[in-house]
Amino acid sequence: MIARWNMKDYKKSACVFCGEAFDEQSDIVICPECGAPHHRECWKELGHCACEEKHGEGYEWQPEKRYISRSESLPVEEAPSADQQEESVTCPNCGKKTKKSEKYCQFCGYYMYEQSDAFEKSHFSEKEAMDQQLNDLFPFDNAELIEGVPAGDVKRFVGNMWIYYIPRFIRMSRTRSPVSFNFTAFLTHGLWFISRGMYGTGILMLLAVAGTTALQQYLIRMAESLSQGQLAVLSMLSLILSGIEFVIMIISGLFGNRIYMNYCAKKIKKINAEATAKKADAEEFNRQLEASGGISLLPVFSVGFCFFVILYLVHKGNLF
Repeated sequence: MIARWNMKDYKKSACVFCGEAFDEQSDIVICPECGAPHHRECWKELGHCACEEKHGEGYEWQPEKRYISRSESLPVEEAPSADQQEESVTCPNCGKKTKKSEKYCQFCGYYMYEQSDAFEKSHFSEKEAMDQQLNDLFPFDNAELIEGVPAGDVKRFVGNMWIYYIPRFIRMSRTRSPVSFNFTAFLTHGLWFISRGMYGTGILMLLAVAGTTALQQYLIRMAESLSQGQLAVLSMLSLILSGIEFVIMIISGLFGNRIYMNYCAKKIKKINAEATAKKADAEEFNRQLEASGGISLLPVFSVGFCFFVILYLVHKGNLF
């Protein structure tokens, strides 16, 4: 005799075919032979009970808690029940509901940027109060993905200038556009990249500008001993070098935000992976995001000083 469970028992369980937990809106089909619950779509797709091969053994489905392991190295966690939906949040990685108080998504293991109310209240500061006011003026969904990373994480990583970058990142991510003009990046090119932690890109740009400037100065000194025809060629080369410098500025201005957005996403994913491996708490994860991002002033001043010293020596003719 098949036991007839209360529908509430089924709501706390999962489909025996796809393994996805039921919620209050699930359309559930019960096998008349063993009592196993299925989504109606799963039953139609399969055409029969997923436990059909066990029917001959007198199998009878029993309601049980559903567990899913985040990974081999992480402990299994119980999926949130329908009664806990109000206390749940949507994982930005897999889209499933998990407890708001959990540090990791119970389904995919993603390190959740959401924090418990107790943590938020105990760490509420004047800076966060100001951030809240800015959020009211420039609202956006913290869970919206920017290149696969929650906007809330990107905001912490970018730092105080998130008001400028987050709206542009969201627009570029939605439209897949590579262009978003950044006037500061246009004017300072390599120095702007360095200020945002992209040291390799910034130094290469500065070296390119310094190199073209040095070649221009060298051509100017050669002009004193050249004929009229050679001077025309020299002028053309000088224009080309000036054009290279301008192209570097244009690339920085037009594509700087896209390059920075990709850099942010890559760094945040790496920090998230390290936090997941260490099972770090939310406070440590957020602290690491803030420490790794923002503006790096010391490298800007150091590299900028060296760059302008080199330009000065080039113009004085002391490097060749």
